[in-house]
Amino acid sequence: MKKSLMVAAAAAALSAVPASAQTAGTNLTINLNAQVGSVCGAYRAGGQVVAINFGELASVATTATVTPASQGSVTYRCNSPVGFTRTISSANGGFLSRNNAPNPTAENRIPFFFAHGGGSGLGIPSQQLTAAVISNLNASSAFLAGQTGGLTFSINGVQAAVSGNDAPGTTVFAGTYQDTVTIAITAN
Repeated sequence: MKKSLMVAAAAAALSAVPASAQTAGTNLTINLNAQVGSVCGAYRAGGQVVAINFGELASVATTATVTPASQGSVTYRCNSPVGFTRTISSANGGFLSRNNAPNPTAENRIPFFFAHGGGSGLGIPSQQLTAAVISNLNASSAFLAGQTGGLTFSINGVQAAVSGNDAPGTTVFAGTYQDTVTIAITAN
């Protein structure tokens, strides 16, 4: 009887062992993460510099507008969840300047006009870029996929009215006239 009492006591002792002490499966936790950097800019096939040539303007009347045929487009892509700011500016305040001189006199500058097409807030009506045009554009799937808008630059001729003895002339001095327009993109 002592033996069966000892066996019963041993069996009771084993059944009293807590579950945590028994061999059981353990949970495994795996933490995953990744980063996505900012991609936000204005892009154009063929490079980031565009050359637009209005040609010879001396024989084009001041009432005639010259718009080069193919000026192309720009595509905006931005993955900022709060959108981006686009700033379009002219180095010479909306004028082609003779020899690219800053602050030229009227005889040394020719005004030009700029327009931008496109949806999602990209459109800008034709205007002279006398001051920077700043647009705050909201985040959207259109900008994740790439939103494109056409560019249009135009200028009027500089041929002056004929004077005595049918002498032709221009409203500006001869030379090379230039300006640089910049489209800057900043993620918000």
